Amino acid sequence: MSITMRFANFLGTFFLLVGALVANSHADVVFNNFGAGDAFSATGRILQGESVGTIGDVDQAAAFTVGASPARLTGITLGIGVNGPPNSGTGPLDIILAADAAGSPGAALRTLSFNANSTGDQTVSVSDGGTLVLAANTTYWVIADGKTSFDGAWRFNNIGDVGLTAGRTNLGAWNLRPDDDRYAFRVEGRPAVPEPAAIVLFATALAGLASCIRRHRS
Repeated sequence: MSITMRFANFLGTFFLLVGALVANSHADVVFNNFGAGDAFSATGRILQGESVGTIGDVDQAAAFTVGASPARLTGITLGIGVNGPPNSGTGPLDIILAADAAGSPGAALRTLSFNANSTGDQTVSVSDGGTLVLAANTTYWVIADGKTSFDGAWRFNNIGDVGLTAGRTNLGAWNLRPDDDRYAFRVEGRPAVPEPAAIVLFATALAGLASCIRRHRS
């Protein structure tokens, strides 16, 4: 086999290894309390915008803790109910990923908007680009913030998951609920750093490519 052919074959193998490294960065579940088939409870707590009813703006929040490995946020899914007709405009429901502030929702780290287009119980998903790193063994909050005419509820999970939740009205102080039925949600991310085995594989491929290029040139 000629040097040129060996070089071409090696390039093919190299790019297969690169593809394997990229595949290693697939989305993982950081937290999930949906039942099978994304099932959730038919009960929950009020979630509504500023122009609905006499209560005013009602937001809900639920805490979760990242596992032993950091992750880059790629998406959040909620189980909600929508009471009124479909909403229009930008962000009738804001889904916020917030830091923890001494056991209460803190500063917003990412705000993602969803526009409901049907009534009834449903899952809503918002995507993020993976630039926000969720630190390992760290608590964060998911906040559901109804905007303007949004009228509905954030449903509880149906698998018996219990955790820290909170609610507030008209942007007031958060009312904390320890050991509460936690709302149904899922947080997804991809590994913040490649797995060690993938790093070794990629480094080996790079070294082999450099060696092959030197031989090819000589």
